[in-house]
Amino acid sequence: MSDEIFVIQALPTGPDGFPYDEIVDIAVCRVDLGRNEYQTVYHNIIFYDPKQLGKKKLDYLSAVGGISTEEIYAGDSEKKVAEDVLNIIGGKNISAFDVKQEFGRYMTFDPWDITYRSTVMPSVSSKMPISLKCRFPSDEPVTIRKAYRRLLKNDPASVGTGRRAIHLAQMASELMIYMRAKGKY
Repeated sequence: MSDEIFVIQALPTGPDGFPYDEIVDIAVCRVDLGRNEYQTVYHNIIFYDPKQLGKKKLDYLSAVGGISTEEIYAGDSEKKVAEDVLNIIGGKNISAFDVKQEFGRYMTFDPWDITYRSTVMPSVSSKMPISLKCRFPSDEPVTIRKAYRRLLKNDPASVGTGRRAIHLAQMASELMIYMRAKGKY
């Protein structure tokens, strides 16, 4: 196995997955398990017309990720963001805190379709205690923060109270390094 894994975390417009919800905020970190370090290589917000998303989805984005309507207006097109992400992860090993949430519910569908483009590695949470695993895929953002704070002291990723995709990717990356050091990843 290569020591380099790309950790992907995204914030969708709701808990239901494709085709009901869309990815709005996405981040990618390159984790070097040989050196026990990570680097954030991509973060972007996707443009959607907030009027078409509707109040329920906008409220969800605000509550879960602190994403404002203005940020969504200023985002890049879904096609551009998907192309950027696929160019970074193409042919690489990829993972997420909960692979079922990120890839099974969103990134195996157009325009993200990672099928045959990357090798999906086990979830970062795969060997964590049951209390630190997602009971439901939609619990992922809360569960990442819970696992990060419980297993890693002193906020090594310096995310503070961050809730965005970039913060989730950084926390998941630090958790992957921690689990590898414990011989569990």
